[in-house]
Amino acid sequence: MLSKNTRNLLSLFKKTFIVLGLIILALIALVVWFFWNDATSEKYDITIDDSKVPIFEQIGLDFEHEYNGEKSLPIAPASLIDINNDNVDELFFGGGLDQEDAIFAYRNNEFVDISSEVSLPRKGNATTTVGAVSADFDNNGFVDIILGREDGLRIYYNTNGKFTEKIIDTPMNEKSTPAGITVGDIDKDGDLDIFLSTYLKKELMEGQTIFEDYTYGSTSELLLNNGDDTFTSITKSAGLDYIHNTFQGAFVDIDNDSWLDLVVVHDTGEARTYKNNGDLTYTMKPNPLTKKFAYPMGLAIGDYNNDGLVDFMFSNTGSTLPRALAKGDIKDASLFNEKWILFRNDGDFKFTDTAKETKIADYEFSWGCTFADMNNDGLQDLMVAENYVDLAPNKLFRLKSRFLVQKEDGTFAPTEEKSGVVNPHFAITSLVSDFNQDGYLDMIWVNIDSPSLAYINKGGSNNYVQIDLGEYVSAQGAKVTVTTPTRTLTDWLITGEGLASDQTALLQFGLGEEVKISNITVQLANDKEISIDNPKINSVVDLRSQVEEHIKLEVESEAVN
Repeated sequence: MLSKNTRNLLSLFKKTFIVLGLIILALIALVVWFFWNDATSEKYDITIDDSKVPIFEQIGLDFEHEYNGEKSLPIAPASLIDINNDNVDELFFGGGLDQEDAIFAYRNNEFVDISSEVSLPRKGNATTTVGAVSADFDNNGFVDIILGREDGLRIYYNTNGKFTEKIIDTPMNEKSTPAGITVGDIDKDGDLDIFLSTYLKKELMEGQTIFEDYTYGSTSELLLNNGDDTFTSITKSAGLDYIHNTFQGAFVDIDNDSWLDLVVVHDTGEARTYKNNGDLTYTMKPNPLTKKFAYPMGLAIGDYNNDGLVDFMFSNTGSTLPRALAKGDIKDASLFNEKWILFRNDGDFKFTDTAKETKIADYEFSWGCTFADMNNDGLQDLMVAENYVDLAPNKLFRLKSRFLVQKEDGTFAPTEEKSGVVNPHFAITSLVSDFNQDGYLDMIWVNIDSPSLAYINKGGSNNYVQIDLGEYVSAQGAKVTVTTPTRTLTDWLITGEGLASDQTALLQFGLGEEVKISNITVQLANDKEISIDNPKINSVVDLRSQVEEHIKLEVESEAVN
């Protein structure tokens, strides 16, 4: 028989275990509630006129990405590419480790696999496709695809709608894996150069909240085109040598001096803005994230406030992760920003973070992001991919992925439910293009380890104009300005917007109720200018021949010299 003291001790243990169990259950309930609340609650009390909300219809697209979480980075690239020059984009998907790449065409209101029709090279199961953009590398009038895989880059050259593979000797250190790609003629010599963002190889990763270990990470590369299908790393001499995991970057003229500058997105770090000095060197310019910490992963590029200067939106972990957990090893928590970030370009490399005033700062964990005018009202809207394939709570509580329509007051309103584009999968980025040629942009959700989704925009009564420059070397980075009697709209032809992916090259400008365009001006990357007065609205303005003429004159001039 147990003594009284023993019975009392056992009773105390029992009560202690019950209390501890209740505390653990309460903590679990609190964590579950936190993630459930984040996934289901609205962050802003915003209303929007129903007439401003674009409505979409989902259509067939049979591509499901296969993700190998042990060996591959958690990104799934895709690219829009007009293979046969008919102004209707085809859709390239990068395959997982044990999965082939694929190309789909829009036919009869669905997407069909045309990989064999276009002779898409097979990649086998030795590598994962982790980055993709399209551009006309050989200036033959047909758009090529450049791809990143663990073993480096290759270009799929397009000749009359058929692809052939060229493997590129890619300078990278032994720690680095390719991620996002951007291309442009940084020295105006007539060929495309490459900034290759890289990430630490999966087997070398030690954690996902490491900020202040400045030896941890990979080294991205600036690759100068030698003009003969070879590239030389000028990373160090250009002033771009650093150690940090980088999901992507983009070449774009930030300060309107005609040289292609560079914006770079560091995971567990900062967003960097570099000025092209015109002599194959870059100078880092300070911005609101300089020497601070965040998780900027996705990158949207556009002119959201119509002032003629390029703006940037950066995704972030947002409200989904508790701040105390998300800040990782950061010693001074005041330097950490977990919110979505919107850089308004104020000119001369000066930026203001306007995410709070535009009502986007407080949203959830996000990935790729895209600026585009989806209702043709002349204001760029914002699509942001959500759900992290390697985050356990997202297995249970799926975020919606955000479809944010810009209002006349410059704020953004969530319409993903009204618009019919709620995405229940692990999203990487959105892609936008006018697949059915009705003048309104349609949309793809590119998803990892889950099916991608396709939507056709049901359109409306607003007017528009689309501008076709082709994807020639001199068109990459081109700035296009559309002037109407009441407003000026601006956009850029760039590669790499979203996340490790690439948008359409057919530039779209919504005109609202405007019935006249006074002028379209194109500033090409080679300093040539194209100007068209009184173009027709609700049409595709084909400027490819003018771009080709500038290329021809340039070649003739070089031959004489």
